[in-house]
Amino acid sequence: MKATLTKPSATERVLEIELPRERLEKIFEDKLKKYGREIRVNGFRPGNVPRQVILSRYKEPITAEALEALVDEAVREACKEHALEPVGPGKVEKLDNVEGKPIFVKALLEVDPPVELKEYRFDIPVNPAPVSEAAVENQLQGFRRQMAQETAVDRLSQSGDVVASRYLRIQIEGREQPLPQHPVFRVELGQGGIPELDKALTGVKAGETRDAAFKFPADYANPALAGKPSAYTLAIEQVLEVKLPELDDDLAKILAHESLAAMRVHLKSRMEAAELQKAKESAWDEAIGRLLSGHALEVPKIRIRNYVLHRLEEMGHHHTPEEERAHDHGDLEREAQMQIRRWRLLDAIAAKENIKPAQEEVDARIRRMAERYGAKFEELKASLRKSGKILDLREEVKAEKTLDFVIGYKAAI
Repeated sequence: MKATLTKPSATERVLEIELPRERLEKIFEDKLKKYGREIRVNGFRPGNVPRQVILSRYKEPITAEALEALVDEAVREACKEHALEPVGPGKVEKLDNVEGKPIFVKALLEVDPPVELKEYRFDIPVNPAPVSEAAVENQLQGFRRQMAQETAVDRLSQSGDVVASRYLRIQIEGREQPLPQHPVFRVELGQGGIPELDKALTGVKAGETRDAAFKFPADYANPALAGKPSAYTLAIEQVLEVKLPELDDDLAKILAHESLAAMRVHLKSRMEAAELQKAKESAWDEAIGRLLSGHALEVPKIRIRNYVLHRLEEMGHHHTPEEERAHDHGDLEREAQMQIRRWRLLDAIAAKENIKPAQEEVDARIRRMAERYGAKFEELKASLRKSGKILDLREEVKAEKTLDFVIGYKAAI
């Protein structure tokens, strides 16, 4: 076998391979024998079908199989010879199979270009916002509201009550809107972000109808409604009195803490950890921006395509090849470029600096996940192992350790 290699671009490699015809003939004969053992032809015992009968019926598909097997084998051998590590299946651009002549194969492969690291150490400060006692107290009051008991009352609503209402009419910017599929909603008076709606629903009783006109805040969570004037007609279905539990040791124990004091300490520590993570992520984003701007790194087309297909699947889109070609996925392709370049740069830095996640660090991440989901550590760890997602978790921890190294962050002891 003769194999020559050319490099049209940083990510493309072309192999031109010449193979002796005898190799194809040998594979053909091996497959012919296999067919002879397996096929069933009326009038012949299994395994005793004459060669000419098999050839007359199956020569074409056996030849195609043999040629496909030869090409796969030859491309693998050529890749090994030239130390190529393709990032996906190659594309056969030319295949000559002329009787009496060597087999000729021209295959296009894509590879990851080597990462040539330049500057990757930056002194970027991490400045988490302080957690005030007032913020801790606000969180504790939030726990009280979550544990509150609600009782329907036959009186006028007042601040602190929950009012359950049904949409009868909705106007946005003067235009009638269709009613939502689930038309009943709840408002805790005094806790909502729209004072006019609170005012309209204060002093009402179940069975009454109220009109409410207001303008959505400019920073409203739904951007389609932000800043727009609206008018609602609402049927009041229930007024619910909210009884908050006492903020004491008994409540803390219900929430799995030894005491209220211990709960305050734990909550403040968790809030401080969240602020630290937010500050680190801001520094990481700056570092990633510097890394990407300082390293020109091409990405193979097949990696971009696979990333886009994965993201579409995550979003619940399952396109046929024709539908895929008909859609513009420019935003996802740009996202793929950035994410893949980010991954390759961090991976190269981690390899050069020998940065690896310790098992204790991975376990600490799993413990935090278990606490967040209310799961048991060992059960969650076993589940992650079984699904293979623990490998993704290790990569995530490695990436974060690498980013800490890049920004010069060292955790306080």
